[in-house]
Amino acid sequence: MPQVSDDIVTDRPIEAVFDFATTAGYWPRWHPAARRVEGTVDRPARVGDRILEQVTVAAVENTVTWTVVACDRPRRLEFSTDVDAGRVRIGYDLTALTGGRTRFRRTVDFPDLGPAFDDAMRAQSVEGLANLARLLAEGAADPAAHPQNSG
Repeated sequence: MPQVSDDIVTDRPIEAVFDFATTAGYWPRWHPAARRVEGTVDRPARVGDRILEQVTVAAVENTVTWTVVACDRPRRLEFSTDVDAGRVRIGYDLTALTGGRTRFRRTVDFPDLGPAFDDAMRAQSVEGLANLARLLAEGAADPAAHPQNSG
């Protein structure tokens, strides 16, 4: 099973990064595969949440339903979905660093669908985390920017 894993380090505190990254309503803002999300998308994810996502990977459009299977706020979130070719699992692992900084790692395990799909997954992962880093640097995770996420 192929795997893609990338990480960023941001100057934002771990709780703010977790809450922003795990709120599915923000996924289309930072991950290039995410086209639209529905379901539990307006708050940080919790175990049992289901998120319907329209995605495009390697020019293939699909709709998947993610289920949050593990959550240890603010350190870990895992969600998975089943597609025709098998199971896809995404994990977010966060580590608090000195000076209020946070390391965010996103790991995706996915079925082997050939080199073009693998390459697209890798490219989108790199682009997505670069977008996430930019948004965090711009203050997107600040509670004042999104009052609905502060409670």
